[in-house]
Amino acid sequence: MQQETKICQNCKNSFIIEPDDFDFYKKIKVPAPTFCPACRLMRRMVFRNEHFFYKRKDSRTGEFIFSTISGTAQVKVYETDYWRSDNWNPMDYGRD
Repeated sequence: MQQETKICQNCKNSFIIEPDDFDFYKKIKVPAPTFCPACRLMRRMVFRNEHFFYKRKDSRTGEFIFSTISGTAQVKVYETDYWRSDNWNPMDYGRD
């Protein structure tokens, strides 16, 4: 397969999909993108919260911390220093 030039459905700019990219899409069984890389990044970033902070409890210590994740969200949230430390095993939360 050779590289293909597509037109972004969002911004109407052209972008190139390389043969290796097509192989990857086939491997993970997804269609080729219809948005250019910049528009795909914008679409992913829209879900990031950089503006609002919530007071919620640290899942390890129970102390109040400030987080970008709402207190009503049913996820574990840790204080930054602990999160970045080697004091916990991320494989406890991983998936195969």
